[in-house]
Amino acid sequence: MTRNRSALLRAGMLGASLTFSQVAPAAGEIALAHVAPLSGPVTREATEYNAGIRLALKAANAAGGIHGKQLVLRNLDDEYKADTALARFREAVASDALAALMTVGSPAMTRLLAEQFPETQKFPIIGVIPGAEPLRTPINPYVYHVRAGDLEQYRKLAEHAATTGQQRVAVVYADIPFGTAGLATLESLFRGKSQQIVARVALPMGGKADLPAAVKALTSAKPDIIYMVIPAQLAGEFLKAYRSASGGLTAQLATVSYGNAETLCQVAGEDAARGVVIAQVMPNLGNSAIPVVRRFHEDMARFGEPGSRPSIFHLEAYVTTRIVLEAIRRAGPAPTRPNFVQALDGLKNFDMGGYTVDFSPTRHTGSSFVDISIVGRGCKLMF
Repeated sequence: MTRNRSALLRAGMLGASLTFSQVAPAAGEIALAHVAPLSGPVTREATEYNAGIRLALKAANAAGGIHGKQLVLRNLDDEYKADTALARFREAVASDALAALMTVGSPAMTRLLAEQFPETQKFPIIGVIPGAEPLRTPINPYVYHVRAGDLEQYRKLAEHAATTGQQRVAVVYADIPFGTAGLATLESLFRGKSQQIVARVALPMGGKADLPAAVKALTSAKPDIIYMVIPAQLAGEFLKAYRSASGGLTAQLATVSYGNAETLCQVAGEDAARGVVIAQVMPNLGNSAIPVVRRFHEDMARFGEPGSRPSIFHLEAYVTTRIVLEAIRRAGPAPTRPNFVQALDGLKNFDMGGYTVDFSPTRHTGSSFVDISIVGRGCKLMF
C-alpha cells in the first residue's frame, strides 16, 4: 500500500469514526459526502474515486469555489458492508452534506434502495458504482447515474464477440448483486444467438476465492471468450491464475469498465494483462485532444498527489464531481438539497468538453458513452 493510499484510508476511517452531528457546517463552505468502502475488498476503486473527487474540489477551490464558498468532502468508510453503509448514510443525512457522490458497491446500494432510503430521506446520491440495471430501474428521484449502465457495456462486448466470431462464452462473476445481474444480462443478450454460454463460474467476495478450481472449470468448458464480471482487484487475481495455468488456455478475456487496466497490470503483471478487452465508459485517458481529458491532466499536474499516476477511476470521479459542482452553481448562492436536485434535473445536454450528460426528472442516467479498448504493451490502452 502506498503512503498516499494509507493516509487516505486513515482519513476515511477518521470520518467514519465521527458522527456528523459532531461536524458543524462552517461559514463559507459547502459539504459533500463520500460514503464508500475505504477498507475492504474494493478499497482500490474507492480510494481512487476519492482521490478524483478531491482533485476536482481542489481545482474548484483554487478558482474561488462556488459562489465564493469553498467545497469540503466528508469521508465515511462503509467497509463494503451493507449494514454499515446504511448507518453511514444516516450520518450523512444528519450532517451538513448537500449530497453523496461516487457510492461504490452493489450490496450497499441494493440495501439503500430496498429500504427506500434516498426518497424517504430526500437525500441525493450521484455517480453510483456499479451500473447494474437493478440499481437503475425503476428510476429513483434522488439517485443519479453518470456513467453508461452495465447493460450498454455488455451489449458492446457481446457485439465484439459476434464480430470476432467467438461462439463459446464463459462468465466468471462475483457472487453479489452486481455479478449475478451481469450474468443475467449476458444470458439475455446471447439468448437466441449463435453464441452459447458454456460455463458459469461464481467467485465469492470478502473471502478467499478458489481460483485454481475456477480455472480448471473453464479449461474443461473450452470457451472462446471469458467475461470477467468481477471488481478490478479480483479480476487481476483471476487473470494471474488464468495466465499461469497449464493446459493450453487461449480464450479471449473481456471485462466491463470496473476491471481497469492499471489495476489488472499491478495485480497480474503487464504481460498477463496484455490483450484483455475492456469496455470504457469514460473518454480515452490518453487522448488530451479531448477537452475534458486535457483539463483533467492539467488539474492532476497542479493539484494531484505527488507520485500519483492518473487512472480511469480518477477521471470518472473528477468528471462526476464537476457535474455536481455545475449543479451546485445553478442551485444558487444558498444551495439546499431540494434546489440541488432541481438543478441536476435541469442539466440538459451538458457538455463538459467531449463528454455530455443529459438529465431530466424522467432521465437519471446521464451518459450512454461506451467504447471498446484493448490492453497493449506497457499497459497502454488501444482504442
